[in-house]
Amino acid sequence: MPELPEVHTIASDLKTTIEGFRIDDVELEKGYKVYPTADYFAKTLVGAHVDKVGRIGKNIVLKLDSPNFLTFHLAMTGRLLLKDPTTPKALHQRLQLTLSNKGESVALRFCDARMFGKVSVWTGQELRKLKAKYGPDVLTQELLPQDFAARLKIKNTSVKNALLEQATVAGLGNIYATDALWLAKIHPETKTRDLDLQQATDLLKAAKDILAEGIAHRGSTLPDEAYVDVFGQPGHHQKYFRIYGKTFCPVCTTRVDYKKLNGRGTYFCPSCQK
Repeated sequence: MPELPEVHTIASDLKTTIEGFRIDDVELEKGYKVYPTADYFAKTLVGAHVDKVGRIGKNIVLKLDSPNFLTFHLAMTGRLLLKDPTTPKALHQRLQLTLSNKGESVALRFCDARMFGKVSVWTGQELRKLKAKYGPDVLTQELLPQDFAARLKIKNTSVKNALLEQATVAGLGNIYATDALWLAKIHPETKTRDLDLQQATDLLKAAKDILAEGIAHRGSTLPDEAYVDVFGQPGHHQKYFRIYGKTFCPVCTTRVDYKKLNGRGTYFCPSCQK
């Protein structure tokens, strides 16, 4: 599932390519569910301009020049692609927005193989409710170690599970949480109530560093090649994983342990992460 670096990469690319563009046409695959309804979706979007592109957690947010917002959640297999409108439909294409600006025309295509993705048009009030479901973004400067520690401690679970709960902090997924825990030398099964302030400080810094690396490498594309950017290009961060997918620890060469925690595959070094 795309995590913060992948979503950030897509949002940043859309920001530089379609801000200011007008939505001229909406082509929605019959039966594909959008929020609130297909009719409202099309009527609201046609004629609207894209004012700004941003992100809330793992949601890509297009602020329109009306009071509305268009959001995409990629879920497991969603893709957003920018194409020439005259090119053939993309594989698993569910939605196409045709946009134009100063004589330039482009198609924004949402592809969703397993149809777990979410495409929605929200009012400002609805978007605020959506945002309230998420904790602070891991990369925000306003998230201080004390607040981060407190958010973890109120969760009576393992630290790995807590990091994946978007209501705790937003943006971390399985890969980046796994590598952040290794970098901070914290065992993924450590109980959140047992973390001290220094460990929380180290973990927050590690999470920020790992996510920044992921963004710099334009995200991670695994062997299934599910994630690509809006230009159809894979990310490169998979070449720089710290412990995720490794057989031996890159620091102490101990054989890496692997287990599933709450259904998510977790790699850790039994020596470095006591």
